Amino acid sequence: MDIAALATGLSQGQLCNTASILVMKKVMDTSAEQSQDLLQLMSTIAPPASPAHLGNNIDISV
Repeated sequence: MDIAALATGLSQGQLCNTASILVMKKVMDTSAEQSQDLLQLMSTIAPPASPAHLGNNIDISV
C-alpha cells in the first residue's frame, strides 16, 4: 500500500469520525430541547381532579 492511499484512508476515517460526532451533538441538543419543552408542557397541565389521598397506599399482599 502506498503512502498516498494510506493518507487518503486516514483522512476519510477522520472525516467520518468528525461527521459522527457532529450528528451526535445535534441529536443531544435536539433531545435536550424536546425534554425542556415536554417539562414546560407538563407544568401547564391542570392537576388531577381525584382526591389527594388516593394512590398513596399500595396493597401488595397476595
